[in-house]
Amino acid sequence: MVDLETFDAVASLGSFSAAARYLNITQPSVSSRIQRLETSLGAKLLIRTTRQVEMTRHGTLLRTEVERTLAGLRDLVDRIRLDAVAARKRVIVAATQMVAATMLPDVLRRHRERFPDVDVQLRDLRYNDAVQALASGDADLAVLHMDGNDRRFKAQPLRDEPIVLVVQPNHPLARKGRVTLDEMVAYPLMMLERYDGIKARIAAEVAGHGLTLKPALSAGNLITLMGLLNAGMGILLLPRVMAQHSLQAGNLMLEIEGIALRRPYSLVRRRDAKPTLAVRRFCQHLRQELSGHS
Repeated sequence: MVDLETFDAVASLGSFSAAARYLNITQPSVSSRIQRLETSLGAKLLIRTTRQVEMTRHGTLLRTEVERTLAGLRDLVDRIRLDAVAARKRVIVAATQMVAATMLPDVLRRHRERFPDVDVQLRDLRYNDAVQALASGDADLAVLHMDGNDRRFKAQPLRDEPIVLVVQPNHPLARKGRVTLDEMVAYPLMMLERYDGIKARIAAEVAGHGLTLKPALSAGNLITLMGLLNAGMGILLLPRVMAQHSLQAGNLMLEIEGIALRRPYSLVRRRDAKPTLAVRRFCQHLRQELSGHS
């Protein structure tokens, strides 16, 4: 590439000495590069006289392609540099859909107020897709309930949400501020997919009290669960932050007695990631906003 750039300089300036000054190298270095290029091509490119430099037919053909190629490369380099600058001020956050909809909007708003020049992109994904985005580097961090202990990632606890009960205003339990386990299991339970741990915990407590758990319904998003709730299909178990966002239809949120059900959420990052300053600042902001809340 350096030989082609040198050839382009000589052809454009019409002088080996002028090209040397332009490239900030010695004139013998310019001659050496041109000679090396001509040897590799097996063709004479320039005719050097005492007063000027002229191009051969091959030189003219090569210069046309070199100029086009170098212009394209310079444009590409400029775009890569601009993208690199933008990337240093970009933070891509992956989150499960319910977390993205209920837990993060206020966090993102306050971050924008503090750092208006940082571009934070929120990707609301299903759990497996959020984990894959983090693993592939398509996301800088994720906010979710981490299943298991995947050694590719490090998870820092952010928020531990209590599980509450949501019922319709005309439901028999609506008059109660708190609901006991035996009252709760008298109705079909509904919950989000991937709440197997919570379901197992309830089943164990129910069995320990000699009660029978009715079949549970699950769905992948809150909109579907609210539709099932409004259709009278059962009562809904949700983390408190999500339940608070589901009360616009007049539904009621009730505390559960006799069993401590909680859903932890974490800030998850790849162990081998080298976060930019913008990512580090966003993580700090996220911890300040969510840690300690329940």
